[in-house]
Amino acid sequence: MRAWIVFVSRRHLRTRRKERGHTASVLSVTGIAVGVMTLVAVLAVMNGFQLGTIQDILEVNSYHLRVTGYDSVGRTEEASRIIATVSGVRTAVPFVDIQALIRGAFSEPDGVNIRAVPVDVLQRDESLAERLDMVAGSFDVHGTGTVVLGSELARNLGVQVGDVVHALNLTGGELNLRAPKETSLQVTGIFRTGFLDFDQSWGFVSLPAVKKDFAAGETPVVGVKLANRFRDLRAQVRIQARLKDHGMAGAGVRIVSWREYNRSIFGALRMEKVLMMVIVGLIFVVVGVNIFHALRRSVIERTEEIAVLKALGAPPVAVQSIFVIEGALIGLAGAVIGLAAGLLVAVNVNGVFALAETVVNAVITVLGKLSVLFQSGRGGFTIFSPAYFYITEVPTKIYFAEALGIFLFAIVSSLVAAYFAARRVVRIKPGEVLRYE
Repeated sequence: MRAWIVFVSRRHLRTRRKERGHTASVLSVTGIAVGVMTLVAVLAVMNGFQLGTIQDILEVNSYHLRVTGYDSVGRTEEASRIIATVSGVRTAVPFVDIQALIRGAFSEPDGVNIRAVPVDVLQRDESLAERLDMVAGSFDVHGTGTVVLGSELARNLGVQVGDVVHALNLTGGELNLRAPKETSLQVTGIFRTGFLDFDQSWGFVSLPAVKKDFAAGETPVVGVKLANRFRDLRAQVRIQARLKDHGMAGAGVRIVSWREYNRSIFGALRMEKVLMMVIVGLIFVVVGVNIFHALRRSVIERTEEIAVLKALGAPPVAVQSIFVIEGALIGLAGAVIGLAAGLLVAVNVNGVFALAETVVNAVITVLGKLSVLFQSGRGGFTIFSPAYFYITEVPTKIYFAEALGIFLFAIVSSLVAAYFAARRVVRIKPGEVLRYE
């Protein structure tokens, strides 16, 4: 590329136009910067929430792989020990899920998923232990007649550690509608995962309690967690081969991946992210149109300059490149500013919200008459009030590929707009312009 083309493009950006000065260029750069900043920050927050949801579901509930088909807890425990020796497997734990109704101090019962696990499950599954924050008592499911409840479930039932709850098994064909049998369980611990669905509808008991306390005939499952969940297909083949070597791969044994087990919710999360990118990405369309019209006006205002350049021998493509590069410089400036601002906001998003709360509360204090309208009851105004949101802070996760893609998309949108705006250069005839202008 010839150096004079870049030189003229830079001069166009620095030189004031006849009527509008630098307003059009400044608005274009600002628009690109705001679009990039918004998209980077929004995607970082969305990634944080989605990754947290996926991790909670996989680490607490569904596991990376599920091995089914064994008819007893003993066979399932044996299979889990074999699977735990397979390369790439972090842990393998047998469990049984029981759907039940549970009531405590309040007469109204709640539906609950009771998961029966080995008494040493937290030692075998460290990632589960990391996500179960014991807010009261301890994770004690030794023996029978004990249960560990989610914090929201315990609050809804009106129970604390040491209280007794009564559970009614609804699965396994054991329910007698004429004379339903309730199981009394003592609460030994209350946990919090930060995932509302688990905290308000989950409880843990020991595997021996499945037969003794619930008389349940549910088929046990082996939950498998991998070092890398994206290598689940390879792990399935290795596990199947290892079970076959030990005579544990019967006709009814089936291995289900997390991709299949959670297909609907993960598909919904993916679609949500795509739609959010499309909606926020419309900012670039608006800014691109603005750049198109700004450069089109620039071409019209600089008709005499273009005619002189053509008369001096500059080819139309070279003159057209001046305005394309001008658009690229606008896009580059906006993308750099927006990327820096977006990363800064994404990394400090909780600080930004805290600052916003401080400013609002300061305004409320000054305008005391409006305090009744804004205060949430105590502590003043909060963006994520615990009364409405089940989060303590906003999680963020920045992916380099996504940030780079947004950065490049902003530049490309500016280039495309500049290219179509600069096509008018070809139609300018130097002889006519210099004769009449």
